[in-house]
Amino acid sequence: MTILVLGNVTTDQVFRVRRLAQPGETVLAEAHDLHVGGKGANQAVVASRFGADVRLVAAVGSDRDGQFVRDQLAAEAVDIAGLVAVPAPTDQSVITVDKDGENIIVSSHAAARSLSPELLARHASSLTQGNWLAVQGNLSQEATLAAVQEAKRRGANTFFNSAPIQWDVRPLLPFVDLLVLNRPELAALADTDDPASGGERLLEAGARQVVVTLGGDGAAIVDGAGIEHLAAKPVKTIDTAGAGDTFCGTTIAGLAEGADLTLAATLGMRAAAITVTRPGTQPAFPTTAEAGRLKSEVLPGAPG
Repeated sequence: MTILVLGNVTTDQVFRVRRLAQPGETVLAEAHDLHVGGKGANQAVVASRFGADVRLVAAVGSDRDGQFVRDQLAAEAVDIAGLVAVPAPTDQSVITVDKDGENIIVSSHAAARSLSPELLARHASSLTQGNWLAVQGNLSQEATLAAVQEAKRRGANTFFNSAPIQWDVRPLLPFVDLLVLNRPELAALADTDDPASGGERLLEAGARQVVVTLGGDGAAIVDGAGIEHLAAKPVKTIDTAGAGDTFCGTTIAGLAEGADLTLAATLGMRAAAITVTRPGTQPAFPTTAEAGRLKSEVLPGAPG
């Protein structure tokens, strides 16, 4: 089953600090790394490591960062023929991570926003019945809406991770089969951070199923049957950057393999529990071998 990821790709400048800076304060980093990131690329890489057939469409500049992105993604089992060279510089993220694993992320998005509704609708038109489209909040509202509408016309399933929230997502929700968001995003969209009542409001707005990720408290699935709480595996957190993308990429890979949402989300939480125990974004993701072991443990009949 094909997963088409329409999203962004960035270079991630990661600075490790003892504590996050206060407003107006400068802190010195104890370490610095450069990785490929961006929610679109991250979710595509994770899904592919969990065995999904993944195509990524994203924008990169014709610059050194763009070539770095292409070189790094070429080592993954992701079809990157859809990387589009645009006049804007390759998008960048600056990530600061403290000793407790908490982070602050600032990203540019000129390249991502340059992808047109026509281009993304054309890519979405390649989907067929039962395929999956995965989108996030990095692209423009117009382009994202055009893609999900076209995907639904083709009979595909649609997955929307609302982060980062930069525009009104409500027009999108009637075309969304699965909405994934965290508690702060839930509060922004539903005026409450309570998974039960907030999730119900998002269902009323059109989403078919909602998953609220709760960090160390697990996740909550909200649909027409009510709410189901999933417990997280306790781990020692080193770095939370990339945990949400790990959950999303793994969950959609599980769904594409035929698992129900409870099992797919459980697999996503187990994968995210690995990511948070390591520094970095993509370097912290479960390896292909680790993904195979997790699938064999969580999904009945899945190959290891």
